[in-house]
Amino acid sequence: MDSANQDPNLSTSILPGMVDASPEMHHAKLNLTASISSILAKYGYDIFDCPIIESTELYAMKSGGELTSRLYSFVEPGGMSVSLRPEFTSSVIRFYVSNEAVHKKPVKKQYVGPVFRYSDSNQGLNQRQFTQQGCEIIGDSSIDSDVEILKLSLLALAESGLAKVTIKLGHMGYIRSILEDFDLSEALIGFTFSNLQVLSKNEDGIAGLTEMASGIGLINPGDNNHDTENIKPAEISTHSLGRRRLEQIDKRSQRKKSHSFSIEKYSEALEKLSIFLRAFSGDINKVSNNLTADPIYKDATEYFNFVIKESANVTGMEVDFIVDCAAQRGFTYYTGIIFDMEYVLDKKSIPLGGGGRYDGLVKLLGGPGEIPATGFAVNVDSILSITTADEQK
Repeated sequence: MDSANQDPNLSTSILPGMVDASPEMHHAKLNLTASISSILAKYGYDIFDCPIIESTELYAMKSGGELTSRLYSFVEPGGMSVSLRPEFTSSVIRFYVSNEAVHKKPVKKQYVGPVFRYSDSNQGLNQRQFTQQGCEIIGDSSIDSDVEILKLSLLALAESGLAKVTIKLGHMGYIRSILEDFDLSEALIGFTFSNLQVLSKNEDGIAGLTEMASGIGLINPGDNNHDTENIKPAEISTHSLGRRRLEQIDKRSQRKKSHSFSIEKYSEALEKLSIFLRAFSGDINKVSNNLTADPIYKDATEYFNFVIKESANVTGMEVDFIVDCAAQRGFTYYTGIIFDMEYVLDKKSIPLGGGGRYDGLVKLLGGPGEIPATGFAVNVDSILSITTADEQK
């Protein structure tokens, strides 16, 4: 922009999405984060700090590109592509891979600090910098660790003085299990994960998703198997094929056929998934184990009942648990429980944070294998915007 055309007040105006904190708000934030940190420390979580700038690739690898449009990215003087951190989990896992991947015992880390995410006026709370606080458990696959993370998230919210909160629970593992039963490719599973809301809210969701998947080449109108796939090993000339060549050709042929997805096959998978999503939506007490003989319904019902029972009464807050397996927070790396924390007032929902299990993230970011991990984070500024508004009434 030419200097003559610049806004004369630009240098004295605060940037969009940024907020100057009053002394009262600053002290309230310090008090709340200290209280939450003390709770996490009692449960064995060591404080973790990390650079405010990381490699852009670190965040892109974790989110699969879904967060990259909200990154504050730039090329630093040395030529590297870097970004202001939009969250802490990536840095915690990076640190674990670099320093603690050989440890056998579970690693527990807590963190607090500013994060940066671009947002526009259509995305609700319009803060582009906010304080995030949370924790991660790495190396524990038990349901007890899921319960612990959910309990700690509720304890963190209770420290602010909130009187009530809504927790939306889902589980990406059950959804993946249903899709994997149909031998869907990872690309098609990821595509389905990203469009669960379309499937659950739209009456024509199945037809819409199959059309979308076909349009981008994830599925075929039919099986479209080439003639060579139907050739029997005995029909192939053995000339110059070499030892075990016939067996290899047959296996490759069968493998190719198993990865050829038709609209009919994908529609069948979506139909089964759609039934599951409708069943696990709303009050868990209204979910019937007898909807189907599929054991996944019994497993899911028992799982949700257990985590809700074990975490429901840890605080004096009024907690409204809602099961919503169709909910997804924009990240496909979740592998198990996933939850969102919200404050609902006059039918308006204010996001407070969330968490979940992501057992594949350590390997994705360069670790030695798939190591179980789970965690949560809250938006401290969002919480305080509610409690301070209540105090001013």
